[in-house]
Amino acid sequence: MLSGGYAEYMATSLSRAVSTGIAGWRDDDIAFVTPWGFDLPSIQTPVAVWQGGEDRMVPLAHGAWLAGHIPGAEAHLLPDEGHLSLALNKIGDVLDGLLAMGEAAAHPARAS
Repeated sequence: MLSGGYAEYMATSLSRAVSTGIAGWRDDDIAFVTPWGFDLPSIQTPVAVWQGGEDRMVPLAHGAWLAGHIPGAEAHLLPDEGHLSLALNKIGDVLDGLLAMGEAAAHPARAS
């Protein structure tokens, strides 16, 4: 069950996100069935894919597929997390991972 503060925050965020219309939501849904305009194998930026197995909006298989098609992507496939619980329960891990990726990108390892 989501905590009251987080649930309220998400409800407020969704309300504000669509307060001027649903164009962004529509574009997100269109991306399910149309090309994205770039090839996943061409991505060179560090990527982490976080996906929950209990997600009722996006199947775990999609997260696995996405991570498998982006070179060097870090796959964090968590079978016991859902679409929102993943953000609630793992936000610290997600942020720590992003900071580590940013640090690694800023200071790439050099061959000796």
